[in-house]
Amino acid sequence: MPQIRIGAEEHDLGDVQEHPGRYSRVLEVAKIRPGYAECGCTAGRPRPRVVIRRHRDIFLLARWPDEAHLHDKACPFHRKQGQSGKAGTSLDAFRQEAGIHDIRLDLSMVLSSKSPARPKSEASSPRASRAQRRSAGLLAFLEYAWERAGLNVWPGSGRRNWSACWSQLTTELDGCRINGNADETVLHVMQPWHPDRKDQILADLAAFQARLAPTPTTTPRGIVIGEIDSIGPSKFGYQLILRQSRNVYYMSKSLYAKLCESYSPAVSAIGQPERRAIAVLAVELTASGNRSVVDMAALLANRDFLPCDSSFEVEMADHLISHGRAFEKPVRHVDRKAVHPDFVLNDCASPVVIEVLGMSGNAAYDARQAEKRAYYRREGIACIEWTPSVQPLASLVLPPTAQ
Repeated sequence: MPQIRIGAEEHDLGDVQEHPGRYSRVLEVAKIRPGYAECGCTAGRPRPRVVIRRHRDIFLLARWPDEAHLHDKACPFHRKQGQSGKAGTSLDAFRQEAGIHDIRLDLSMVLSSKSPARPKSEASSPRASRAQRRSAGLLAFLEYAWERAGLNVWPGSGRRNWSACWSQLTTELDGCRINGNADETVLHVMQPWHPDRKDQILADLAAFQARLAPTPTTTPRGIVIGEIDSIGPSKFGYQLILRQSRNVYYMSKSLYAKLCESYSPAVSAIGQPERRAIAVLAVELTASGNRSVVDMAALLANRDFLPCDSSFEVEMADHLISHGRAFEKPVRHVDRKAVHPDFVLNDCASPVVIEVLGMSGNAAYDARQAEKRAYYRREGIACIEWTPSVQPLASLVLPPTAQ
């Protein structure tokens, strides 16, 4: 992780994110004068500025929108020039204006017992024929949040824990709107547990859950992001526990079956110390106060919370980290890229694509890989491939880093 200059002091970014309470005083002073922190990810001067943002009783670091492109490509604060301002068309599920995200999910955030039935004639009315804004599922939202927070990028050194994930997600999604609702009313990113912040952490979670209390006519819903610790059977279905708290979330048997079918790579990581299962839950409270999961999605990640699509990609991510390489993992949300490489090395003279051929031998898969190879050739993009079934990963020759 890069060094961060806070006032006249130099600190490791990873440590600042892991123990935000320790740095509250120096960050509070620096927020007033000079008004920002500075990132040491590049050798250039002046250093890129970093926003100091107050969050409850602590201070967090966030990218400076107009200078995000000045950071090193492997820095978590990096963003390509033009990406930090306006993003998405008026009909996109994910839009951004002046750094604030506007998100539309394919999920009702409030159920009302008094909602009238939709007239059948409405579907054929002139108003219904107008172009409608697209909506996204929970997996697309989780991938979008992970990418926008820079959590699909690896800087080439250090470790990443949930504290860094929470810090970067919180600062990136601050002020966002989900289906027209302010983030603090419908979104809760589980905080890492710190005994010295116990009261504030519990108070924040309690306040979020209080807003989900059902009324005689409405049932509000909320979105929770965290890491799955365990899933096991309950009296009427299954129960899920997130690693950041011991609260129990209940789900039906049918939802559990959907989870296992649609997100099997993530489910297989539960309980494994070298892998992570990241989840986004759509929850509501029952009349008895139980937390009920009405929908969810899960994402496989390696131990440093880099998203991966398979166990073979976890191996590759760990391999690249062990060799001190700086890279990113493109994610497959609702962008319109021609191809989505498995990994991209950012520390070479020019970016180099890495493809993990974990399903080699499948006709449809092989055909898609042939299309990707042709695309890379046309665009002049260097690509190396690893086929796990025929090649030990240790024998894979990585291109040299830029000098």
